[in-house]
Amino acid sequence: MAENSGGLVARFNGYSRQPVSRQIALLVGLAASIALGIGLVQWMLVPNYKPLFGSMAAEDTTAAMSTLDANGIDYRLDDRTGMVTVAADEVHRARLLLATEGFPRSGDIGFDSIYQEQEIGVSSFMEQARYHRSLEQELARTISALDGVRGARVHLAMAKQSAFLRQRQEPAASVVLHLYGGRVLSERQLAGIVHLVSASVPNLKPETVSVVDQQGRLLSSQGNPDDFGYSKEQFQMAQQLEQRYSQRIVDILEPILGPGRVHAQVSADIDFTRIERTSEVYAPDTVLRSEQTSEEMTTRLLEGGVPGTLANQPPEDPDVLAQPPEAAAVPNTAPTRSTRRETRNYEMDKTISHIRETPGTLRKLSIALVLDHVETTAEDGSVARAPLAPERVEEITRLAREAVGFSEERGDTVSVINASFVEPPALEAPPEPSILEQDWLWRLLKGLGVAAGLGALLLFVVRPLMQFSVAPVPAAIGPGQRALGNDGYGEAGYAQGGAAGELMSDDQVTLAGNRRGLPGNTGYQQQLQMARSVAEGEPQRAAHVMKQWVAGDG
Repeated sequence: MAENSGGLVARFNGYSRQPVSRQIALLVGLAASIALGIGLVQWMLVPNYKPLFGSMAAEDTTAAMSTLDANGIDYRLDDRTGMVTVAADEVHRARLLLATEGFPRSGDIGFDSIYQEQEIGVSSFMEQARYHRSLEQELARTISALDGVRGARVHLAMAKQSAFLRQRQEPAASVVLHLYGGRVLSERQLAGIVHLVSASVPNLKPETVSVVDQQGRLLSSQGNPDDFGYSKEQFQMAQQLEQRYSQRIVDILEPILGPGRVHAQVSADIDFTRIERTSEVYAPDTVLRSEQTSEEMTTRLLEGGVPGTLANQPPEDPDVLAQPPEAAAVPNTAPTRSTRRETRNYEMDKTISHIRETPGTLRKLSIALVLDHVETTAEDGSVARAPLAPERVEEITRLAREAVGFSEERGDTVSVINASFVEPPALEAPPEPSILEQDWLWRLLKGLGVAAGLGALLLFVVRPLMQFSVAPVPAAIGPGQRALGNDGYGEAGYAQGGAAGELMSDDQVTLAGNRRGLPGNTGYQQQLQMARSVAEGEPQRAAHVMKQWVAGDG
């Protein structure tokens, strides 16, 4: 213990006697070595950080950081990209946590830009353009808040209003949806987005709104019939009906035959024709409600001369007989006209019917069944597969008919086949990850690399630097003096600064412990100082040298 403390004191004394340049070099080397070692240790201990999301708005980044702080998740903010990063083993947890809070959100400001300070002299065109852009951003923000939508962009094509009706153009809109992975919007959600956009823009019809996803697929079909006469809704209705009937058959037959032993497919012929009829029917049996009779008779007078002076004038012919001839007999009856009118009102029974037949009438069902063979056990215990009995097949067919409401009047058909199913190959277990894919191996290699780096730093940098800095300044030994060799017993060594293999003479070797100094012309005071330092640092070896000198002189 005393020897160790003495060695440390000797080293410190030796260091204090070094020139200032060597002392500074030692301090700089030690500081650099310590900094490098600390950096290696931190590199080993600090986890790998990965970004949570892409670039987000400043307000979204602040809200995300607050959420991470509240849940105790360590994060870092990248100075170059501005992205929030967390440890690699916390990425999925942090993303799920932020997803529940609705991150990432849109950074659009919407109508907030209208209330910002505007420049002086802005034209009406720029004001209208800003309004359209703000409206697009507000619609995009609203659509992005829907479930399953990660982000949205809205483009509005709004023509300038015109006073001429013939020159008016209908507005249109396009919506681009960025959905989360594995998420699909339902028809109702798409219809809601279409009507939301159309209701937010004046004179915008739902038929002029197009919705596409991030892969460019058109999502808004608007229910228009395709080339085959079916719309998307009608096709989905037929498909759902077929799947429901198929599932009914499987549900009723699997308990009998076993899981996976029966497969059923149903094809439904559905009439989607929409029929509307209006009829007006009168009842044949009527009831007399009221009756009115009117009769009129008119009698005319006989025709006679016109009374007056003309009838009393004498005739112009003087030869007129004194006695006029006897007048013809005139009947005494006067002419009569009779009129009869009858009005009868009947109670009429009238029926007006307006009939609208709902589309989707089932016209025909086609059923196909495939039954697997059953397993039978022989007397010797072997298991074999055999087809079903015909009576069994008939019972199964009857059950399938009852399950779907089979109707012969409608023309439904059913086909049953009993065949042996091919056994699917067994699923192989996924291979174990190789040793190079194990995380613990890379962590171990990382730790070993840091340990090796620290060891190399101490062995090849710190230790030589300490030995070089603590070594005394070399001084030449005067004539007649012998140097201490590597063993410390007066053997001369080889000169490190001279040619390789050249043996130095006794007057060229310095007293430097295990170090050999370079020859040179030194003064007496320097030699004396060197001898004192050797005597103080290694007194035993100095005493041994003195004994050798005395013995040599004797």
